[in-house]
Amino acid sequence: MKTIKSFIGLAFVLFASFFVVSCNDEVEETLEQQWASVLDNHDSNYDYSDDGKSFGDGGGISKENFDKVFVGHGWKHYGTWEIDKYGKRLPLEYYHNTIGVSPDNYYFDSNTKLTIYYRSNTAGNAIKKSEVAYTFNRKYKGTSRTVLLLDDKKYIQITGWTRGEQPSFCMVHPLGVKSNGETLYGVSIYVQMTDTELKSMQESVSYLYQA
Repeated sequence: MKTIKSFIGLAFVLFASFFVVSCNDEVEETLEQQWASVLDNHDSNYDYSDDGKSFGDGGGISKENFDKVFVGHGWKHYGTWEIDKYGKRLPLEYYHNTIGVSPDNYYFDSNTKLTIYYRSNTAGNAIKKSEVAYTFNRKYKGTSRTVLLLDDKKYIQITGWTRGEQPSFCMVHPLGVKSNGETLYGVSIYVQMTDTELKSMQESVSYLYQA
């Protein structure tokens, strides 16, 4: 009888171990893990142009796919990582420990107009929006890169994109200006909003002291 009980106990332990291993095997990767190769520029340094702008390799999207996937959709920030002066992505998420600065969210109204949603420190952290015109460039300065040139002299380089249940894209862009006057660059992941999320963001805009 004792032998039978021991066998049942051993069988239970083995089953439990198998269940735990199986569950661990089903753990989904984070978006950062899924985009790791693109975020790290395919194990190459990010380039800096003669005028100091940072760009990544490869990726991009055709005009046809851009209009289908991006236009008419809202995009929420997932994560941003700084690109250092040597072209390396820093490991820590940029906004995690940054005080007084928050990431933008986007809505592509059309293939020439972009609405940027942001939190304003000067308006009590209220959500504001600004509208900018942009041009789509599939080949930027003779190089095969998808670059959106914004009329506020900033830019967005699309280095990768996905469809599926949770469309997302990766982009290189300026983050701000340092105290010494140098522009800081980063690489970000954005996720497509649901219709409900987009509506909520649009309705949360504060028009008091709107810039």
